[in-house]
Amino acid sequence: MARPNVLIADAGPLIALSCVGALDLLQGVFGEAWVTSEVRAEVLPAADYPGKADLVAAFERGKLQLLPAPSQDWRPLNPGLGPGERSSIAAALERPGCLLVIDDRAGRAEARAWKVAITGTAAVIGLAKLCGLIPAARPLLDRLQPAGYFTGSAVIETVLADVGEI
Repeated sequence: MARPNVLIADAGPLIALSCVGALDLLQGVFGEAWVTSEVRAEVLPAADYPGKADLVAAFERGKLQLLPAPSQDWRPLNPGLGPGERSSIAAALERPGCLLVIDDRAGRAEARAWKVAITGTAAVIGLAKLCGLIPAARPLLDRLQPAGYFTGSAVIETVLADVGEI
């Protein structure tokens, strides 16, 4: 897979990957990842949670970089999107050729409606396996739900089939 010119990450995938100790996979697969200030606020709340320290370190080391605020006042088709999803899609719309990592169902539908290229957490794990960054995808995929992050069984089975693990 060719690397996108910009990878933008929404909060959900960042939290999921950090909770299973796999945040570095984003950089390993894509080189660098960008987030909006709204996403940063979502992933670095005052409360502590498993994986938060990895996210703090990723920002401090420049593995996650902040995007400038969008230059246009974009309005989503679905007014119920959260601020992270709204800002991530708006940022993607200003960067043709980017890839948006997003798992939220409504956010994915909105991004598709605007023809933004998307992928999700499970696919990032699958790509990491294909790139040789991890020996197997299944152990990480199996740890998502116990870490509090739901990924549908059909998605997991598709990724496992794509990487030759079933």
